[in-house]
Amino acid sequence: MKVMMDKIKRILEIFDVRKFLKFSFVGFINTAVFYGIYYLLLQLGFSYVVALSGGTAIGIINSYIWNKLYTFKTKKLSVSETLKFLVVYVVQYLSNLLVIYICIEFIGVSPELAGLPAVGIGVFISYFGHKFWTFH
Repeated sequence: MKVMMDKIKRILEIFDVRKFLKFSFVGFINTAVFYGIYYLLLQLGFSYVVALSGGTAIGIINSYIWNKLYTFKTKKLSVSETLKFLVVYVVQYLSNLLVIYICIEFIGVSPELAGLPAVGIGVFISYFGHKFWTFH
């Protein structure tokens, strides 16, 4: 039983529940910002690629400020940290683009709804990328 409890404790330390909750709060705000821009651009007649790009660009700025100052509390401005942050979001953007493309082109989901599953995947990519690489 002690071995199992030690493993659970180690998993919780790695996962850092408190940081994940903060990250989730910031992510909720960021998702609303991203999806609001994405949806607005679609309604204005832009393609899903342009809408995704616009939402992602605004989301990156929003996320960087909130995660740097609130979630991970790093005060010093670092070129390395900023580049890592952008790399994580490039990976997230490409995975989102792939998910949205598959949903629209192969499954037949509307562009408005195709953005939703991409958001879920993006949360995990960005959390683990930022926790273990960007702000580590």
